[in-house]
Amino acid sequence: MFRLLLIIIVLVVGYDAVVNQGAYTRDAWNSIVRLTSSSVEGAKELGQRARN
Repeated sequence: MFRLLLIIIVLVVGYDAVVNQGAYTRDAWNSIVRLTSSSVEGAKELGQRARN
């Protein structure tokens, strides 16, 4: 099942790279990075509040 999922992801990313110059892949990656950064900042703020 995992192999099938990886094959599908590779095909989708490859299609996006060929047809759309990777625009959708870049947007998805940037969204993931923003979400991760937001989570890290939230955890830092929570840690600071817990210390005070």
